[in-house]
Amino acid sequence: MKFSLVAALVVTLAIGSQAASLVKRDAHALPPEVEKITSFFQDLIQNLKALESPELANKAKAYMEESRAQFQPMVEKLQEQLKPLSTNIEEQMEPLAASVRAQVSPYTELMQSQFEDMFKFLSDQTKAILPPQ
Repeated sequence: MKFSLVAALVVTLAIGSQAASLVKRDAHALPPEVEKITSFFQDLIQNLKALESPELANKAKAYMEESRAQFQPMVEKLQEQLKPLSTNIEEQMEPLAASVRAQVSPYTELMQSQFEDMFKFLSDQTKAILPPQ
């Protein structure tokens, strides 16, 4: 029994010393990782500060102008190609619109005359209710 206690103590001391040496070895390996993380955050902070500068706004403006210059010819060409189509649609829609106007016109005139008659009736009734002056 004494032998097993001594053996357990020796094993515990061996494990403890190995753990201490591993911690010392890991302690030496840790600073480069910490330095990487530190440099990453420093770079991130500098990049965020760079976003606040007017240089970024100037770059964005130049990019937008360059993009506009590239797309302007395509847009003009597309407009030229769509002009005949829009003219054709207008030519086809004009007779249809005139037909609809011709069909709806009598109804609008009828509604207008009915509203005028109703307004005249209401004003006559209002005058009849009011005392004479």
